[in-house]
Amino acid sequence: MANTLVLKPYVRRREPGPISRFVAGAGLIALAAFYGLMCSVMPMQLIMVPAVPILLMTALCLWLLPDIGEVNVDRVGGGLIWYLGMFGVWPSYVAIDLPGLPWITPSRVAIGVMILLALLNLSMSSWWRREIWQRINAAPALNRLFWAFFACTTISLVFSTSLSFSINKYFNNQVYWTMVFLMAAYFGSRPGFVYRTAQVMIVAMMVAVIVGINEARLQEVFWLPYLPSFLQVDPEFLERVAKSQARAGTDVYRVRGTFAVSLYFAEYLAMLVPTLIYFVINSTGMRKLALYFALAGTVVVMYETNARSAMVGLLLTAVIYPFFTVWRARHRNPTSVTSTAGVFSYPAAMVVVALLVIFWRRAHVMILGGGQHQASSDARDAQWTSGWPKVFSHPLGHGVARSGEVLGYTNLDGELTIDTFYLSCLLDYGLLGLFTFLGLFSLPMWFGYRVYMDARTKEQELAIPMAIGLFNFVVIKAVLSSEGNIPLAFALLGFIVGLTWQQKHGVAAAPVPAGAPPAPPRLGNPRRA
Repeated sequence: MANTLVLKPYVRRREPGPISRFVAGAGLIALAAFYGLMCSVMPMQLIMVPAVPILLMTALCLWLLPDIGEVNVDRVGGGLIWYLGMFGVWPSYVAIDLPGLPWITPSRVAIGVMILLALLNLSMSSWWRREIWQRINAAPALNRLFWAFFACTTISLVFSTSLSFSINKYFNNQVYWTMVFLMAAYFGSRPGFVYRTAQVMIVAMMVAVIVGINEARLQEVFWLPYLPSFLQVDPEFLERVAKSQARAGTDVYRVRGTFAVSLYFAEYLAMLVPTLIYFVINSTGMRKLALYFALAGTVVVMYETNARSAMVGLLLTAVIYPFFTVWRARHRNPTSVTSTAGVFSYPAAMVVVALLVIFWRRAHVMILGGGQHQASSDARDAQWTSGWPKVFSHPLGHGVARSGEVLGYTNLDGELTIDTFYLSCLLDYGLLGLFTFLGLFSLPMWFGYRVYMDARTKEQELAIPMAIGLFNFVVIKAVLSSEGNIPLAFALLGFIVGLTWQQKHGVAAAPVPAGAPPAPPRLGNPRRA
């Protein structure tokens, strides 16, 4: 080997000497010991700090993989379906806790597999990267708002006083927000995917509703005593879940289903009830009867949450969905007496609804609130009063997940709390962050309307119930700060973008004849006959 020729411009590698090898080995051992010490003494919230160099090296290795062109990403879509199905079925606080690892739940396993496969394929296929970009650019306004919101969250990291905590939450958001949106937009452009996923989400919601009905009957979280010990990762938190969540001054039990808090459960139901109504409308026979019972059970459970957000979501759905239905019917058949009467009688119906909400005491309390809700309203007002100076002092935000500590408002149990996501968004991401968030989840109503009006398949008609679900989400965020259901919102947003791409590229068997009655959908085949 000593006589081997080396062609220019290459040079013969110089082997390290014994001292260099010793220093390199000792340095590697010291680095491993240092990492082991950090992982053993640092809390889980700060594990991201030593993990950053490893993640960067992993990302670099993935990026250096050769481009293999077109790839099969079906398993990535399967992971997304499993995640959205387990989202409402499996409680997020029921998990396996292994040392050195985050809580392990079925939904986290599903989204973990989805992310790993997606990143691997993204790094190896420029074809797939182009395909995803084409899908999300089907709705240019939403695409710009999405990346503007992404930029706001990223820039806010500069102003965080607890950078390690903010970075940890930031990376979580990229998994549950950014990647969920991108995957939902891509797979939503595939004919049949949104329809099948919507079916899975409704089945999952029905499981949660059945749990809620039994919980309302027994007035307790009935399944907690039967939870195996290896799934009880936080006994103190489980005790809080089991306790009554009645409002101050009342003893009314509030159903929480498979969620930790009744308010989170109410928001989840309000986001998916329009999709359930879609299936009720477009089903026949025994399936339609079963879905009617499912809808009735959902309404009962929403009422049993004793949350105004649930009733507001139900009212908005009942007001908006019929209007789009009759408006579309009249658009397609202007000579129809029924649809014309429905459109022109709509303003009078809205006046009646408004009068009922204002003057009927029971409806007024359920929608607008009463004396038992005054404490929540007062707390929210106090938070806004205290929060505005902090917002204007940092117009670009205080950093990801810093709003609670920055505001410094505590509840009766001494815990930091914020009662509106709008204030959380302002404190975390700044004024532009809130503006882009509101636009990102309000504008889908327009895109959903356009897709729905010109829908050529039953699947494309899902655009409007999903858009209504996002509108309910935006309204509820005014009185709820939890981010638990935001991944579901990004999934619905991505599906609307995917359906928009479908329509722009003529993904349909044939145009829908004007005035033709809707054909009953078949499981797994949303195309019209």
